[in-house]
Amino acid sequence: MTEPTVSISPAYRTSAPPSPTESRRNTRGPGRRGVIKLLLALAFIAGALVGLGGLASAKASSDCSGSVAERAVCQAAAQKGDPYVWGGKGSSTFDCSGLTYYAYRKAGLDWSYRTAAGQYSYGVSKGRTVSTKDLRPGDLIFFNWDGGEIDHVGIYAGNGKMIHASSGRRKVVETKLNAYYRSHMLKSAVRPTSGSGNSNGGPKKKPTAKTTSKPSSKPSTKPKRSNRPHGESDQIPVVIVPYAG
Repeated sequence: MTEPTVSISPAYRTSAPPSPTESRRNTRGPGRRGVIKLLLALAFIAGALVGLGGLASAKASSDCSGSVAERAVCQAAAQKGDPYVWGGKGSSTFDCSGLTYYAYRKAGLDWSYRTAAGQYSYGVSKGRTVSTKDLRPGDLIFFNWDGGEIDHVGIYAGNGKMIHASSGRRKVVETKLNAYYRSHMLKSAVRPTSGSGNSNGGPKKKPTAKTTSKPSSKPSTKPKRSNRPHGESDQIPVVIVPYAG
């Protein structure tokens, strides 16, 4: 007589103990995918921090207060380190007149003068030229490197310094007005608004013929381009005198 076959339901089978290989697999770390996810998370956090840094920079420029001139200097200072690009007018790249145009527009001056020569002509037409011996923060100072047309402009920051988009250093910088700069600087600066740099709130001085005199070459609306990219250099030239002995 054949004995009946007894089948055991899978639910009642006794599972075998895990093999050493399976044990090692179960105690292994996060694995390659886990590491990749961790790196992606860190990259996301780093990007967020950079974004917050940018917001902090934008907030710094929006916190500018005071007179129009003081706000313009503050706005220009907030752009320090931004790259120099020919024709750049903001908000992250600038050439020299683009920086001064942008700073005063952000400070509340409604104007459309995009070239250095155009900004000087604006000052002349409005009777807002002043002697460079009487500079105040916010005044625009002008240069020509070849003895011809105006081809560079910066904004006076006080303490003998100006903020400008330097083609020589390829970025917006604060520079001391040393002998080299002063030797190429026009004798007249432009005070774009009547209250520029006027901390005591006194009446605006009536411009005289001396302060409103134009340079020997009439500025054009398009600066002449020289061999140097848009003008200035931060190096003082060296003159070599031949030995006559």
